[in-house]
Amino acid sequence: MAVDILQTGIGFATSAGRSAPVRERPNAHGRAAIAEVVLEALESVRPSGSRRRLSASSLIAESGIDSDRFLDAINWLEGRYQMRFHASWLTGIRTCGDLMQRVADHMFDAADRGAVRTVPLSVSPREPQAAVGDDAWPECRALEDRFAALDAAGLESPFLLANERVDGRLATIRGRETISYTSFDYLGLAGHPDVKRAAKDAIDRFGCSASASRMVGGNNTVLDDLDAALADFIGTERATMFPCGFGTNASVFGHLFGAGDLILYDELAHTSIVQGAALSKAGKRPFRHNDYHQLDGLLRDLRSQYRRVVVAIEGVYSMDGDYPDLPKFIEVKRRHDALLYVDEAHSIGTMGPEGRGICDFFGVDAREGDLWMGTISKALGAQGGYLAGPERLIRYLGLTTPAFVFSTACSPANAAAALEAIRVIRREPWRLARLRERSDLFLKLCADIGLNTGESADTPVIPVILGSSTRAMGVSQRLLEEGINARPILYPAVRESAARVRFFLTCEHTEEQIIHTAEALARIAAETRV
Repeated sequence: MAVDILQTGIGFATSAGRSAPVRERPNAHGRAAIAEVVLEALESVRPSGSRRRLSASSLIAESGIDSDRFLDAINWLEGRYQMRFHASWLTGIRTCGDLMQRVADHMFDAADRGAVRTVPLSVSPREPQAAVGDDAWPECRALEDRFAALDAAGLESPFLLANERVDGRLATIRGRETISYTSFDYLGLAGHPDVKRAAKDAIDRFGCSASASRMVGGNNTVLDDLDAALADFIGTERATMFPCGFGTNASVFGHLFGAGDLILYDELAHTSIVQGAALSKAGKRPFRHNDYHQLDGLLRDLRSQYRRVVVAIEGVYSMDGDYPDLPKFIEVKRRHDALLYVDEAHSIGTMGPEGRGICDFFGVDAREGDLWMGTISKALGAQGGYLAGPERLIRYLGLTTPAFVFSTACSPANAAAALEAIRVIRREPWRLARLRERSDLFLKLCADIGLNTGESADTPVIPVILGSSTRAMGVSQRLLEEGINARPILYPAVRESAARVRFFLTCEHTEEQIIHTAEALARIAAETRV
């Protein structure tokens, strides 16, 4: 079956269509570089223990690479070359050399670089062409087909499951109380009585909405106080609240970096970082996850070609629950006079002795970095984003970034809640200690029963990797039937072979709940082998 799929390419394409005419072809040096990259991609997905190194003549299907592993390699190459493989390109691929040839043939195709397709002059704009298959929205049909396939397999859609009530780590769903592992409320502050009281007081003083951007009337003393409290908590000279964490990343890269600059980002960086980079006129490329060695080599080769280079990483990666070696990344960025941008959405409030983030965890002064982005939407129990860093730069970004200037400010209730949450973290350190105890307990129980939790360590984000989207959905659905809510993460959010059920631990989970969950998970995972 794997051989047939490899030869026909069925199931690999994420978009369909005809490729544009090839504009240019790599020279001999370029082909050698492509060969090296393709072999690296294929080697990375081979089963552990494979001895003989791959070469151009190696047969893919006989090298331990099944269809799922091949798809992982294709996904990696798509990210590396910023291209999209069509189904027709994968037809007839048998050897590593065949794949090298496909990449060399198509890597410069304009259609797959996001080029704008113009309407032929002979076609009047008043007479639009018929859509593919007479369907103006084939994207909608594709999604409908996916849901139909779920129904046929006896699986429910895992998306938009509605909570009817939330009480600590218990959530009522469809009239039934469940143990929830779907919340970013790591320290239980979203429902803390002091935090709720602060939010209600802010509503009484300012209303439910800021009603304008901070620039033109939406600012208030609570937001100013929160800016100051965040800077003090993180250890930077200044911080500025934004209305949304996603919007902060998506806006700041295009605003601060342009032609003549370069954005290097971890290949597993959040979509908001990748989209922010895509919106910039700067050069951009990913580097291997948490690989500061490769980053060092890239900067050594590329730094001199650019005015400014920024390296974007995360404090905790929300899909895998792992984190970068921050001191090493700081060494690399210093060596090459680059900037370091760290997204702390999942590390602020969860990492370090005082919960002040990844700098606190490694004992690093935050002033050794450059830009610290984060959210108050996770451990701080509210809603919004922020940027923190040097006084001069943050002042500039807080007066000019589009997501700040043209968006309604963070609501008074959310700002007040986050401000009080920072105070609670400092006066109730037991919350952070308990979060670590509960996270460590669940991780240990998963290891004891032989479940694959990847590289997760020292964080409350713990994936249980199940190897296929179908199996992940099946396990999640079975868990919910037994009163445990943990959502599946599916392709293309992760590689198909890395599909998982993800657990967010909080300080409010009891030991009994965690033990019960691990026991149910072990049994259901063993019974669900789809």
